Amino acid sequence: MPDKAILDLTRLQEAFDDDVIGIADLLDMALQTGRKHVGFMNEGIKNHSIETVARAAHGIKGSASNVGAGNVTLVATEIESRARAGSWDGVEALTRDLENAYEELRTTVVAYRAEVTS
Repeated sequence: MPDKAILDLTRLQEAFDDDVIGIADLLDMALQTGRKHVGFMNEGIKNHSIETVARAAHGIKGSASNVGAGNVTLVATEIESRARAGSWDGVEALTRDLENAYEELRTTVVAYRAEVTS
């Protein structure tokens, strides 16, 4: 079982009646959605658009929360909070933290898929 701070599968297992392939597919889609939103966030940082950063962080927060990706959710929530307040303070560093959290999540999802398909 994965580290629950990175990925808590409890809700997904209940919702999918333990359909592990369906869960793995949903996790893959969440990772794709996350990559898209991180791209938008990076564009917002590059273009100094705090509104774009806030919207991207909100999308990440929702997607990550839906699949139980706790660390990603926490970092995205902090970025969104700062961006909604109009503050750039720490946003770039938090974006790096977010990318690291996504890498941990990706590694965990790959391991989960390998485990359930073996």
